[in-house]
Amino acid sequence: MGDDESKILVFNPNPDYLDKVLAKANSQNAKLGPFAATILMGDVLPSDKPLPQTELLESTYFAKGLNGINSEVEAKASESSSTLVDVAENLTYVKPPYSIIKLVSGITMLIVSGELSKDSLDKIVQTKAKIDLLFTFRWPTVLSFIESVSEAGNETIDSLVKLIKPKYHFAVGKNEGGVYREVEPFKWPSGEITRFISLAQEGSADKWFYAFSISDKQDEVASFMENPFLRKKRSIENKGSENKAATKKAKVVTPDQCFFCLSNPKTETHMIVSIGSQAYLTVAKGPLTRSNKDLSFSGHGIIIPIQHVANVNDRDGAIRQEINKFQQTLVKAFAKQKPFLKLIFFELNRHNNVHHNVQFLPVYEPELDKFSQSLEYRRDTNNEKFKRNQKLEFVEFTNEDDSKLEAIEKENDYIKFTISISEEESKIYIAKLTKGEPVDIQFPSSTTKIQRNGRS
Repeated sequence: MGDDESKILVFNPNPDYLDKVLAKANSQNAKLGPFAATILMGDVLPSDKPLPQTELLESTYFAKGLNGINSEVEAKASESSSTLVDVAENLTYVKPPYSIIKLVSGITMLIVSGELSKDSLDKIVQTKAKIDLLFTFRWPTVLSFIESVSEAGNETIDSLVKLIKPKYHFAVGKNEGGVYREVEPFKWPSGEITRFISLAQEGSADKWFYAFSISDKQDEVASFMENPFLRKKRSIENKGSENKAATKKAKVVTPDQCFFCLSNPKTETHMIVSIGSQAYLTVAKGPLTRSNKDLSFSGHGIIIPIQHVANVNDRDGAIRQEINKFQQTLVKAFAKQKPFLKLIFFELNRHNNVHHNVQFLPVYEPELDKFSQSLEYRRDTNNEKFKRNQKLEFVEFTNEDDSKLEAIEKENDYIKFTISISEEESKIYIAKLTKGEPVDIQFPSSTTKIQRNGRS
């Protein structure tokens, strides 16, 4: 490796296990380094997490995510006039809104911290710096449409990428830990080549770290995708729908490959709580919530049919009956042991699912009042902003045995939320889905952001 090359290491750590990730960074530096820089993506040190204890071997940078920042870090940042704040030896915080960092090799990084404003875009342009590496939380919207992860995008990031044309752009995209994608390189009319990589969070089943070498020379690339930033918006939206439909048509997931099937040899059985005759209960591997003083585990769980089925519409069938039994047992258990926590159950019941499942989250009782507002906001965003998605209209029920509710469940694909206020009282919100029309599969999880740890 020549003097003009730099090795870079990128992680998307789970903030609950940050020291574990930093230990891995040290291990990678010892084995494969030294790395010129290690970048920690996503919500690295949110407001409710303590500083890590691991001593780092090489320079490591992190920024503010979407869930606040550790109070000690914030205090140090407020006292510093620099955009870079040393939190510990080799651990540096990038103050909002961004910092431009030039490495010894000449490689230049732009790390965005928190949300990026249009005013910041102007200031970045005025620096006239040639940016090689870009790190953001959100994706560009053009890529979010193409990859069918619409909620990951932010139009300001589109403008930034078009302005600086980085060699590499890293992001995480989604509030719930991140999503892994690595798209084909694309080329700009002026000759620059950009690669885009989004990382999932540590602890998920997808790729959450990335190591590579970069030089100040122009890369040699055998093939390119059409530059998505040069397409018209409508063609991008249509392309995203086409890609999604083609993927679903081509990909057949068998039980031995299915993430939810017990017959899959990679099933992580240590996470399973209970197995019935028709369904089983497990804690979520990439939880939307976190443990705290009131609950020793995340509280995010999934009820999954043992049979490899896409949907469950028959109320009287054995699978649905056992799913309901699991739900009732969970409600009773929380009512007895954690009465201040209430459960929200949600499911996306579709004929073309890979494997049906019902998920649940505990929330503090006062937070339940916020759910209808969250649902209304997400519905309006889906219906007005994401034109490629089918329109959603929710109907509210207070009786699980209502014949109109049963008719909707029996004959349709649907999105359903059940708010368990008590063992006897619940609210149900359900929206019919038109078969064959695209739907945001992350809609249920993104709506349930009135989480029991107070995050929204």
